[in-house]
Amino acid sequence: MKTRKRIRKFFPLDFYGADRGWRFVIRAYNTSEVFDALMWRSYLSVRRQDFNLLRLAVETFSYVSDYSEGHVAEISGSHGTLMRVKMLGPVVEVGALNKAYLEKKRINADCCPVG
Repeated sequence: MKTRKRIRKFFPLDFYGADRGWRFVIRAYNTSEVFDALMWRSYLSVRRQDFNLLRLAVETFSYVSDYSEGHVAEISGSHGTLMRVKMLGPVVEVGALNKAYLEKKRINADCCPVG
């Protein structure tokens, strides 16, 4: 007998993304924002410099990162030690990213008319 698995949805949903050693969260508040959140996570994982996530953030979360990214760092005479650093990552809402994208698109259209 087949049973149907119920998927429970709790909002807000956080989607964690990373670009190299830098991490961020895209937050969706309803089902209509989930697809946008997944798209933004993928886009920002490749091109995070396109948007200032720290300015758009509603809060931050802390995480530990290997600052040296696998390379050996020399810190205070301790040779061969990996440097682990506590960092803060931004939590950005999907609505804020959509609004920033539309603003950027409008500014580019005003500055560079094609005709």
